[in-house]
Amino acid sequence: MKEKREVNINPKRIIFFLLCLQNAAISINIAALSAAIPTISKDLALADVLVAKIIPYYMIPYGVGALLYAPLAKKVSAKILMAVTMFLFAVTNFYCASANALAPFLTLRVAMGIVSAGVIPLGLIIIGRTFEADIRGRLVGIFFSCSFAASLAGIVLSGVAHWRWLFLLPGYLGLLAALFILFIKSDTLGKIEGRVDYAGVFRNVKLRNILIFITLISMFYHGVDRWLGVYMARIYHLNQLTISFLFGLIAVSAGVGQNLGGYLTDKKGRFFSCKLGIVMLAGATMLLAGVYPVFILAMVLVVLAVGWTIGHNGASTALTDFPDEYRAEIASLNSSLRFFFGGFGFLLSGLFIEKSFALTFLGIGVLMLFLSVYLRKIIPAQS
Repeated sequence: MKEKREVNINPKRIIFFLLCLQNAAISINIAALSAAIPTISKDLALADVLVAKIIPYYMIPYGVGALLYAPLAKKVSAKILMAVTMFLFAVTNFYCASANALAPFLTLRVAMGIVSAGVIPLGLIIIGRTFEADIRGRLVGIFFSCSFAASLAGIVLSGVAHWRWLFLLPGYLGLLAALFILFIKSDTLGKIEGRVDYAGVFRNVKLRNILIFITLISMFYHGVDRWLGVYMARIYHLNQLTISFLFGLIAVSAGVGQNLGGYLTDKKGRFFSCKLGIVMLAGATMLLAGVYPVFILAMVLVVLAVGWTIGHNGASTALTDFPDEYRAEIASLNSSLRFFFGGFGFLLSGLFIEKSFALTFLGIGVLMLFLSVYLRKIIPAQS
């Protein structure tokens, strides 16, 4: 008589799977909604610049929310925080999927941004305290790869399905994640120990300078990239499928740029990657002021995406060079500043977009170049 084999599932793997599932859920519609704005505006019979507000109404609250979860996790278990926020994330997505007016749509996006913001900082903290140091790097890579894969899937979905599925699918995934988290038992999902001192980070001049750089470059970049769906529809009169294809190309190029940036950062240094990235980004942004055949536009968008990810990789890696003392704070601030000021940059550039896409993109490109002149004062020479 054959003995029955017991299937032992490592609880650490389940926890990591749930972290990845949450990251995938919140990432599906981040880029896809920028691509789908022209279609949503037609469906709701509203101007595209009005519908475009769904972007900053998510990003800015996300930026604020990212600072809240590390302190909250000291008082409430990570399990409860993740289960509740994922459930609320699902609810806000389901209501957005049924929205037919802008006002409730924007209110729901604010709530969605706040409840989504804990996934990255809590995920990194849990990975850091659950897994051994020699495998954390690979796990963090997989964790963020899930975000990239989900974003790409969302972009594909925006080209072939009704835009409401960009909310329904992440809603279902969020609900599934909330249920799984609620029933899992693990000591690693308890309260987080240690202090949280954001002010201490800004007292470190070198850290503060890098965070200021990330703030400015995020503001400039998202003042361009989040308008690209409207830009392609207005300037090039492209249909939704073509716009989604180009956004998919941007996403794939960003993935390539992230890996290339990692290699250049390790081999050539942090300063080299930041300098190269910002010059590529500035050049591509200024080129968007012109009108070209679609295949030339595609090449410009590739350079834009690769430049952004190379530069951001250099700056983010420079942050990891600092001692572990402020690691949790740095992770939260990096995410918070990128989203908050990215949303602010989108709103700010929107004031000029209505008058001229060309002059707005040209001006932002010049500001990027101007920032690169002062890069040596921001990224240490030895980096």
